[in-house]
Amino acid sequence: MSAQATRLSRPGRFWRSLSAAGVIALLLIASAYGDDDDFPVGPMVQFAFSVPPAGEIRSHWLEADTTTGAHIKLSMSALGAGLKRAEVEGQMGRFVRDPSLLQGIADAQRRLHPGQPAFSRLYVIMKVTKLDHGRPAGDTVQTVVTWDVR
Repeated sequence: MSAQATRLSRPGRFWRSLSAAGVIALLLIASAYGDDDDFPVGPMVQFAFSVPPAGEIRSHWLEADTTTGAHIKLSMSALGAGLKRAEVEGQMGRFVRDPSLLQGIADAQRRLHPGQPAFSRLYVIMKVTKLDHGRPAGDTVQTVVTWDVR
């Protein structure tokens, strides 16, 4: 059996071309004026930068003290901390201005993992890697925010 190709009608070509032009226009406008909230149409600016050869690379993660006395590094996934790494890094300014927002992570952990020990304190940790001629030249690690869970 052979499949026979059919040609698209003139109105069909018109609507297909109009749709394609609309999508391209939307992408151009969103790229010029949009932000990450507009994804997948807007830009993913978290990947749209370069680090100078003598610059710094900053990375963030979450740690917690539990009700059993353990200190743990949280899994940066929707099933672990309830937030992915990009979400934590994207919310850093908000966490610094209002550490109580970390309560939502503790609440999500209780909902997602009721059989595990609860968090008693949350930490947002930042590692800064200094570069020298584009190569790592030393790290510093600091606690940026702490929150005592209610």
